[in-house]
Amino acid sequence: MNKLAPLYARVKQDLKDRVTSGRLTEGDFLPTEPALCAELGVSRITLRRAVKELCDEGYLLRQQGRGTVVTRPPIAQQLVTLTGFSEAFAAEGEVTHTVLDVEEKRDDKAAVLGPGPLLRIDRLIRVDNRPLTLESLFLDPVVLPAVIGPVQRGASFFQTLRDTGGPEPVAADRTLAVGFASPAERRHLRVGPTDPVWQIDKTVLAADDRPIAFSRLVTPTHLITYSLRS
Repeated sequence: MNKLAPLYARVKQDLKDRVTSGRLTEGDFLPTEPALCAELGVSRITLRRAVKELCDEGYLLRQQGRGTVVTRPPIAQQLVTLTGFSEAFAAEGEVTHTVLDVEEKRDDKAAVLGPGPLLRIDRLIRVDNRPLTLESLFLDPVVLPAVIGPVQRGASFFQTLRDTGGPEPVAADRTLAVGFASPAERRHLRVGPTDPVWQIDKTVLAADDRPIAFSRLVTPTHLITYSLRS
C-alpha cells in the first residue's frame, strides 16, 4: 500500500483488496462502520469517502437498512449494440430467462407493433443466477407465432428468431431514463427503494423499419454501465 497516498485512498485500497482477493465475496456485507473504523484506525468521514468511491466503481452497494454489500463491478455494454442478452453477456456467465407472467395485454408504447392483440411476457434475466434485468417483452402472436412457445419456455428471443426463420432484426429505437424500481421489481432484482435503475423502452425493427418486438427493461444501475459511440 502506498503510504504517501491520502488516508481515504489507503482505506479504499485495503477494502478493494479484500474484494479482489476473495476475502470478501459477492453478497458479503462489510463490517459495521464502528467496527471498521476501529479496525483501520480512521474516522467515519474517511471511511465513508472510501466506501462511496468503491460504490461508485461498482465494487460495493449500499442497501438501506441493511448495510454495504459486496457486488461485481458493472458490466460494460454499448447501448447501440443490437444483440440479445444471451449474446451480450455470454462472456459474463450463463444467461437464463425465467418467465414470471404471460398475459394478453395492450400498452400505449407497444402499440407500435400494430392494432391486434399483443402478448406480454415478463421475464427475469439472470447471469450466473444473479438477477440482472426485468424484461416485459411484447410480441404479436399473429406475426411471430413460431417464436411465442420457445420464448415462453425461457429461450432467447433473438436466438429463437434465427432458429425459426423469423424477420431479421437490423435496428432498435431506445429511450433511456433513470428511476426507482417498484416494490415488485425490487423483490426480483434484490435492490432497495433508493437504489436507482435503468428504465429502457426498446423497439426492435426489421429491414423495412417494421417493428417486430417491443420490450421494457429495468436494470439496477450498479450492474451495467452503458456507453455510446458517435
